[in-house]
Amino acid sequence: MITSTFIPVFKAVLSIFLIAIASGIMVRRQIIKQSDIQSMSHITIVILLPCLFFAKIISSFDPSGFVYWWVLPLVAFVMIGVALGIAYLLFYKQRKQKKAIMAVASFMNANYMVLPIAIMLYSVELDEFLTYCFMFILGVSTALWSIGKYMVTSGENESIKMKEIVNPPLIASLGSILIVLLGLENYIPSAIMIPVDFLGQAAIPIATIVLGATLGSISVRHLPPFSDVIKVVGIKLFLMPALVIALLYWTQWLHDYPLIADLLVLQASVAPATLLIVQVRKYGGNAQEVGSMMLINYIICLLTIPGWLTIWRMLIA
Repeated sequence: MITSTFIPVFKAVLSIFLIAIASGIMVRRQIIKQSDIQSMSHITIVILLPCLFFAKIISSFDPSGFVYWWVLPLVAFVMIGVALGIAYLLFYKQRKQKKAIMAVASFMNANYMVLPIAIMLYSVELDEFLTYCFMFILGVSTALWSIGKYMVTSGENESIKMKEIVNPPLIASLGSILIVLLGLENYIPSAIMIPVDFLGQAAIPIATIVLGATLGSISVRHLPPFSDVIKVVGIKLFLMPALVIALLYWTQWLHDYPLIADLLVLQASVAPATLLIVQVRKYGGNAQEVGSMMLINYIICLLTIPGWLTIWRMLIA
């Protein structure tokens, strides 16, 4: 079980971590400057991510192929909501000041970490797994670019403003879903789809570089309070995957859909969303606070992600 599950997942997580480390070193040596990170963040949000979401939804979203496709986005909302609820209770007295790290505890890296893991872990079932993963990401993206963006970029007493929630990635996601549901995707010419897809493919590696560059610029002398670290790491990397595994095991839910069960375990156990730090870079926020908390989570998840999936596989073996 260790050779078939733990090691492949560990290698996938490590490869992402190594890219982040290389980016961080380049920041320390001033090969990548703060202005470069800001520019890459802007391009990622305004151009690359909308292209990625639009291309993937138009080409991969097939409501007729999976009738209950809408369940997975709802499950994503529920998982994020449960984590947010727990974080809200733990940070209740400082809920206004700690909105950003509450988001770190709640929003998962639904695609940048799960997709590389899937490629290394699955062979025959890869296309089916990616289809389920994509449905889940629809829910995560919608929540991340609305409530998530508000939590990491707004001030202490700032209320939600609709004009600030509306942003290019959210528009691209919801707009392309509507196009598919109306059956209009076949009317989009390849002359548009090919360059859009080409640009979208650059989103994941550049977002990973932004993550690593931001983490590399974080001062290790100003880490979050230990009590905050315990709460965030406890929710994100231990409590949520344990809850999901317990629910799947004791209810036998998804007994006939082992790939979806694997997906939910992975999504519950992965590190915080990379795009939180991209949002901070683009729209403002406390990069030191968010980045340092993410740095700690990414180091720990090297072992917890493959560990939880291995535990799940052993339980159902």
